[in-house]
Amino acid sequence: MVIHCIKCGIVGLTSSKLRDLDHEYNGFQWWMQFGIDKNILSQHKRAKGYSYKNNSIKYKDYPLIIPYSQVRYRYKDTKLTKHWIKISVRKRKGIGIWLPVSPHKKLPDFKFLKDSLLLKNKKDNYELRLIFDIPIPKIKPQNILAIDLGERNIATVCDSQGKVAFFGREVRGLRRHYALLRRNLGRKRLLKKIIAMGQKEKNRINNVLHQISNTIIAWAKERKAIIVLGDLKGIRNLAKGRVLRRLLSAVPFFRLTNMISYKAEQNGLQVFKINEKYTSKMCHKCGSLGTRDNQSSFSCDCCGLHYNADLNGARNILNRAIEQCLIARALADAPKIIETND
Repeated sequence: MVIHCIKCGIVGLTSSKLRDLDHEYNGFQWWMQFGIDKNILSQHKRAKGYSYKNNSIKYKDYPLIIPYSQVRYRYKDTKLTKHWIKISVRKRKGIGIWLPVSPHKKLPDFKFLKDSLLLKNKKDNYELRLIFDIPIPKIKPQNILAIDLGERNIATVCDSQGKVAFFGREVRGLRRHYALLRRNLGRKRLLKKIIAMGQKEKNRINNVLHQISNTIIAWAKERKAIIVLGDLKGIRNLAKGRVLRRLLSAVPFFRLTNMISYKAEQNGLQVFKINEKYTSKMCHKCGSLGTRDNQSSFSCDCCGLHYNADLNGARNILNRAIEQCLIARALADAPKIIETND
């Protein structure tokens, strides 16, 4: 089962419907913050799941939880929209309120709908978040796709059939471009422009990361491949030198790995992480430790290999993944030894 969250903007909201939503939403905030009743608290616990803590209620806006039994959907082609959602509100008991919505992507079958959320976005407008729990069949893997994450090329990919690709070199250029703009604006003390530019930078980089992750997922799905990533936990603490730590901190490794992971799950693909210790220093051909002539080039004195450094790292991750798969298969096929008391 895979969780899908569909964002639905509410369009053409009339004043009477807005009053009803305000009454429902603000009443929920009051009960959450000042007089929690058992039913509302149980809904909050169910929505929070494992992350709920007894002292987690704070003075802030909470999404209004709408049980799936109180949500209805209707397709009706009108001037406002083609999609209409009906929710129950206290001011219209037994009638409910029909909301014209604009989903950000195609809506799944509503038989998979779970609890939904009503919340306010950054512009203080109401939005619905429809949460679907959809069964996705797992794809039986036939290949391995290895990904090396780096500062120069954010993702270098190779598979067990020999295909290679480099992604995300433009991310470094975007980071440097906006860092220079921030420095110039900082000298002029234009704080508001710096904050606005930071959001623009984040949006542009997220757009690039979504394109990269979508391409990788399509590749893995076509080849029916397991996706193998290097485990980057603690990489920023291990980096030596102030400049290198700053460069690594600016690269959105974890954002990209999270995108790949959840998109793979939505498509029935498996993702594994492998310890990537020495993958950037080891020769993928002979296994000896080599040297990095520069950021993009790797050399092995033992076998004389001269290779792209990022691709060498990706091939080392691929080799380790193949070794682990062979070991796991050998253990699964090995005859079981039954101990007796004789």
